[in-house]
Amino acid sequence: MDRAGVGLGSQFPPAGYLNRRKMKKIKIVLALAALYVLVSAGWQVGACELANIELKDDMRDMVSQIGLRIGYSDVATDDDLRETILRKAEKYNIALAPDQVTVLRDGYGKNANIYLAAEYTVPIYLPHYTFSIYFNPRSANKPPVSAMANGSNSSR
Repeated sequence: MDRAGVGLGSQFPPAGYLNRRKMKKIKIVLALAALYVLVSAGWQVGACELANIELKDDMRDMVSQIGLRIGYSDVATDDDLRETILRKAEKYNIALAPDQVTVLRDGYGKNANIYLAAEYTVPIYLPHYTFSIYFNPRSANKPPVSAMANGSNSSR
């Protein structure tokens, strides 16, 4: 039994066996890394989307003003509404500045139509890559027509 393999052939694996095992391990590691990146990105995007939906729902609740319409509460000022939006955004871990919140009114008192909007971006962090998602939650699909015609935008 010599070194050339005569009589020892059963002790050594076939020629391509080790390369196939290494490639299989590399494929598994790469698949796990890709899965991690996808799950991480999905989790971050999902959390941001959920927070945006919650803020949008709160804005719609604020403009409905059931208490105001039945005379239970006083009319909120634009600054009060803006501060309330900022507090609600903070509750959902959304970083908003007062100049990112728009408050428009059409009319006064209990008959006022109020439009609320916010604009912000959220960074999504991935390994060696970062991108931002833009959000624009609003209380309605479009602002009141008379508020747009007058150019009254109390936030800017």
